Amino acid sequence: MYYYTVHLPLALTRAFHYSSKVEITPGARVLVSFNRKDMIGICGDRMQEQPSDKIRYKPVLEVLDDEPVLGPRLLELAKFMAEYYACSLGSACFAMLPAWLVPDIDAEVKWLAADFPEPFRALQPALGGGETIKVPELRKQLKGVPVLHLIEQASDLGLLELKRKLSSRDKPKTVNFVRLLDREPDLGLFPPKQKEALQLILAIPKEEFPLSEISETVSYSVVRALQKKGLLSITPKKVEREFFSFDSSAGPKVVTLNAEQQLAVQEISRQAEKFRVDLLYGITGSGKTEVYIPLIRSCLQEGKGVIFLIPEIALTPQMVERFQGEFGATLAISHSQLSDRQRLNQWHKIAAGECRIVIGARSAVFAPMQRLGLIIVDEEHEQSYKQDNNPRYNGRDLAVMRAKLEGAKIVLGSATPSLESWHNQNIGKYTLHTLKSRPLDIKLPEVRILSLQEDYQQQLLSDELIAAIGTRLEKKEQVILFQNRRGFSSYMQCLKCGELIKCANCDISMYYHRDREEMNCHYCGNAYPSPRKCPSCGSYTFSYGSPGTQKVEQLLRIVFPQARVLRLDSDSARCQDSYKTMYRRMKDRDVDILLGTQMISKGLDFPAVTLVGIISADISLNVPDFRSAERTFQLCTQVAGRSGRADKRGEVIIQTYNPTHYAIVHAGNQDYQAFAEEELEHRRRLNYPPFYRLARILFQCSDGNLLEQEMAFLQEKALLAAASFGANDLYLLGPAPAPFARINKLNRWHLILKARTPSILKQALKRISELYTPPAAIHSHPDVDPLNLM
Repeated sequence: MYYYTVHLPLALTRAFHYSSKVEITPGARVLVSFNRKDMIGICGDRMQEQPSDKIRYKPVLEVLDDEPVLGPRLLELAKFMAEYYACSLGSACFAMLPAWLVPDIDAEVKWLAADFPEPFRALQPALGGGETIKVPELRKQLKGVPVLHLIEQASDLGLLELKRKLSSRDKPKTVNFVRLLDREPDLGLFPPKQKEALQLILAIPKEEFPLSEISETVSYSVVRALQKKGLLSITPKKVEREFFSFDSSAGPKVVTLNAEQQLAVQEISRQAEKFRVDLLYGITGSGKTEVYIPLIRSCLQEGKGVIFLIPEIALTPQMVERFQGEFGATLAISHSQLSDRQRLNQWHKIAAGECRIVIGARSAVFAPMQRLGLIIVDEEHEQSYKQDNNPRYNGRDLAVMRAKLEGAKIVLGSATPSLESWHNQNIGKYTLHTLKSRPLDIKLPEVRILSLQEDYQQQLLSDELIAAIGTRLEKKEQVILFQNRRGFSSYMQCLKCGELIKCANCDISMYYHRDREEMNCHYCGNAYPSPRKCPSCGSYTFSYGSPGTQKVEQLLRIVFPQARVLRLDSDSARCQDSYKTMYRRMKDRDVDILLGTQMISKGLDFPAVTLVGIISADISLNVPDFRSAERTFQLCTQVAGRSGRADKRGEVIIQTYNPTHYAIVHAGNQDYQAFAEEELEHRRRLNYPPFYRLARILFQCSDGNLLEQEMAFLQEKALLAAASFGANDLYLLGPAPAPFARINKLNRWHLILKARTPSILKQALKRISELYTPPAAIHSHPDVDPLNLM
């Protein structure tokens, strides 16, 4: 008998052990019973010591894998995650896997094939009748048979239908296909529009093609008329949703590296005696991608794989197009807009070695790449690399750790590096490579800072910005406008009594969305129609404050009625193709003004963009967070860098009420090093990162009185824990109500710890958890290295 630790997808940090009659490879999925329920877990290490005779170990019910889904290096990474981010090992393991690798043990199955080949003959007694049966019933009837293992294999081979709970993205979409039934029609017998349609269809070599291929030039009524005459058929068919397509005609881009780029490639390529992190700092438009390309090519030539992390899925179409041209169809994609089915398909291709390059957001760091040779984290400063829910990891930092475990190279790239990374190169922990100029002597854009203090009644778009937009439109150039707030306005307030329309769940003002006449809470998702009158006094007059992208879009369509405006924010980009559509339309010059939130602030490269307008630079500056200045500088600098990236000099206009704030001034000068020096001095004086390490424990409870009482008790225990550390080793802030004190009917308090070293922080968190356990009604959420303190 063998005994193993099994990691379950639970927040519990204690270990659970099970017995098995057969040896199991760590990293394989297993089915076990936990708390009277069947559950999928990940097999961990085998117990080395002799188990106690007094303990009755439950058996592993089924081993699902011949080969482990998590290899030794990924298991090591999961252990690091659990230890560093104060989460359970099970949570860390399951964060690495696509959802569909965790079987739905309550799913229904139906056998489709005519017979039962080996090794599926064991399923025949239960499935031979052709009926649909639930998995639990199947396991009851076939005791001793590895049911889950067999139905997964049979489903992959198409022998069996596994009915999962499908999201809308997983369901195949229906496409109308056109087939010409008469290849030699007498064109003279048809009206002009039908004749043109037939000529177009006859020129298409395929016997059958999607109707969408001709929908832009031929109206549906013409196609229907031809169908009624018996000339063609229209057949709806279900097809898999594509998330990117390979353009086989695209080839490598011919680029001659400048001296700075060549030096960076040479230095990063040089073998190091010990593990090294390379920080590639280059001004916007300096050609960091051109440095990445030869590094990737060299890695592939060595027979190794590459993980390329990007912060926003808006950048995926651009990167995919470039990488396809350079490396062919060896790419896998990983990001949140993929369906569960697509993610699983990509995961299998990577694990099988069919894809040697993975492009994706933070979860791509867990790609099951064999012989990993290089990880690149582009725009490494971005907050979107940090996971908001459990386990609350930072994809950039895990990329560094995975590269270390795999013996791979790691490159962090940015025009505005995080102050943590910049500090690491200051103290010699990271190796710095600098790109100070744009290729082909292209100049940085000219930046103008417009003070809104001088005229507080200034309209949303200043006269100067309107004039600049008009000039660029006359020249047939493109404009990007940045407003880091979605919706129409951030609140709706009665002018008579001052009542704010607040979310009943969160006690926070709701955003007004004019396009659907709806009040929307951006924290819990609560929504209802916008009121016609004040619920408090009955007045019909409201004011709308802090305008969002919808308000800006409305104004643009009034001021520039002929301009083609495209808005890109999380409201308009809900479907899978939104980013691809935006990229294609901008590249094809089908858009005059691109308006958006932070998802358009980085990485996008459109040569025709010669003006960038930052409508309100103060939105991020006014957030009550010690990182607000850094965030404002990064956003302003990054979005400014979208302008003038080709032969025409770019222009940037920054509108602000704080024109003398150092973050705005340095962003206007595009001087990162001056900003970093000033901001790091502020952080040093206040004992904030990167000089101290931060952790936040968030406590949530529906009962506000109970939570307040417990927080007083927690304060006593936290002070007791802190007493065991030196005077400057650990600082406690709180516990206190969180800035957003109530979200989704839950009251929120938090305790913030500032520690001189990571080890002190780890010890302090452990000590507090030993001294204080919240009651069941209160949920606690530790967050190490938090980027959001709200």
